Amino acid sequence: MDCIVNGPGEMADADFGYVGGAPGKVNLYVGKTAVKFNIPETEAVDRLKDLIREHGKWVDPAPQATTPVEAVS
Repeated sequence: MDCIVNGPGEMADADFGYVGGAPGKVNLYVGKTAVKFNIPETEAVDRLKDLIREHGKWVDPAPQATTPVEAVS
């Protein structure tokens, strides 16, 4: 989340992010510009990911290598 004193000013160096907009709500930003408002905080991360995808900047993480589990005797 963001600093209550600086608010959107903290977004100056970020490409995407969110800042609290109202109790339990956030606003989504692209750079310093608010583009979506009053998103429930429980949806904030998923909606932020969607916004990044909409702008063609989302990169899926590389699959994690798994190690085989040894049988316990």
